Amino acid sequence: MTKKRIILVLAVCFSIAGFAGQALQQIPPIPPRWKRGMTAEEHTKAIKEWRFQMKQQNLRRGEERINLMMREAWKGLLRVTERQWKIIEPKNEKVFGLYRETRVCARGSGGSNEQSFHWNRRSEISSGGRAKTLDEMTEGEKIVEELIDLLENENAKDEEIRRKIDALQQAREKARKELPKARQELRKVLTTARQEAVFLLMGFID
Repeated sequence: MTKKRIILVLAVCFSIAGFAGQALQQIPPIPPRWKRGMTAEEHTKAIKEWRFQMKQQNLRRGEERINLMMREAWKGLLRVTERQWKIIEPKNEKVFGLYRETRVCARGSGGSNEQSFHWNRRSEISSGGRAKTLDEMTEGEKIVEELIDLLENENAKDEEIRRKIDALQQAREKARKELPKARQELRKVLTTARQEAVFLLMGFID
């Protein structure tokens, strides 16, 4: 499964990127009010937290819309009923999730020097979508965040960094070993040549 194949899946779902941008503009107009005894610093902190929560909420709504469109696009592409898709969907999600775990990583943004560079964490809102909670993260994503923490810690020791490197490599390898079985399980629930052809072309099955 290559990056181009994943992009093909998204392209099938029509133009859905606009939802995320619209979601960011749906923040309610009433921020937290100044409470008695609250300092200016506390009020500023409350507003920042409020904006973060509102962005999370709106991005979550955008995700729900996108997921609905993707489900309908998949059903149309495979020509399956809602009942049939409920059987295929969890198998499909497992394959895609394991594939992503085999390549779990972090991307950076910013300028050309270390001072302006910033790691894009899954626990933060970024151009890639809403922030994830710790419970929502995969094993690999948690290790990635911990490795970033070490890289940003001037006092981190090489031994600590090496242990996280090993842990990340092990998480990727674990997903690689589980992926073939997940692909076989997906293939077993496919009932037509069309379904098999679609997943084969997209690299979800071998």
